[in-house]
Amino acid sequence: MDIRSHRGLHLEGDGFDLLPELKQLYLENERCLRKALSNTDEQHISHVFFVDCTQKPILSVSSRQKSSTAYIAVVNHLDTQIEVELLLAGFHGQLIKNSSLVLQLSAIDSLIKGEMYFSRKALSQYIYEISGKKKLATSEIMALDVTKKERKIVDCIFEGLSNQEIANALNISLNTVKMHLQNIYRKNNLKGRIQLMSSYSINPSGCNA
Repeated sequence: MDIRSHRGLHLEGDGFDLLPELKQLYLENERCLRKALSNTDEQHISHVFFVDCTQKPILSVSSRQKSSTAYIAVVNHLDTQIEVELLLAGFHGQLIKNSSLVLQLSAIDSLIKGEMYFSRKALSQYIYEISGKKKLATSEIMALDVTKKERKIVDCIFEGLSNQEIANALNISLNTVKMHLQNIYRKNNLKGRIQLMSSYSINPSGCNA
């Protein structure tokens, strides 16, 4: 697939060396990924920073976050609790250092669309941990300006579902999901899914409720 519609996407970081296939593809394409990603008009980020978390303690990246930058942790193996720790530290995704190029590109593709790249189990656990540590007043919980239908979309996002999975769960079209998301982002002055999940805490009522 050709992604020439994508604007420049800059990849760097000490963890980038742990993803040699991706780095080679990136350099061979003159530091511009123009192949293998989905063709989409969305691009919520312009910079991906890979952090080597294989032998180092997980350090917070929240203090250096920019709306156009996503941070991916490169780890040794899959572990739900480590994923939760990475979420708490402000990361937007994680990759295993010996993962396939397809998975690496899939992670970047998700970030470009404003999605986070963690397992659904880790995202759900993260939400429950945050809810347990930070009890919000009803007025604060409802501070997110959404309609009843849009709230169902938000619940699904906080369960870690992709746009297509949300469409399937709510029995609506993918275009309807995208329309609701754009309305949610516009009304709440959000740039995308990553900012939504990092800026608001809700009590998940369940996507199929």
